[in-house]
Amino acid sequence: MRALIATGLVLAATAARAGDHRVDIDYYINHYNGADIALSRFHCGAAGAMRTAEQRSAWLACYDRFAVNYKKALPVGRSIPADVAQAMSDDELAAAQQLMNQVFVQVALEARQQADLVLLAQGEVLSARSASGLPPGLPAQIHRPPDQP
Repeated sequence: MRALIATGLVLAATAARAGDHRVDIDYYINHYNGADIALSRFHCGAAGAMRTAEQRSAWLACYDRFAVNYKKALPVGRSIPADVAQAMSDDELAAAQQLMNQVFVQVALEARQQADLVLLAQGEVLSARSASGLPPGLPAQIHRPPDQP
């Protein structure tokens, strides 16, 4: 009987904690869009509008700031605030990591396309791998979170 009461109290405390963060949890599970890691956050300018070597150099320096920020956000899920992550169930955390993984891959691909435009404008010859791969210095693969038992 005491074990049942204790379990009920733990579940009630967990539910109360999650209730405080329900909006945040919903955001990470259903609506995370990568705005915190996106290249657009750095206001580098339109990649196709880079006409001079100085403009391209400034754009690439801005891109480097994006790449540093992107790496700091890894592994996927690291940017979920600790109190929100603690309020999530294992299934919610796995769902958030899955969505975030998809968004991270998309953000990296879009940033690479922009970088390719700038590099092509510079007249640099890109190999087939660099033209279709992730931005320089970003991981080649983002792993899915492990299945939860």
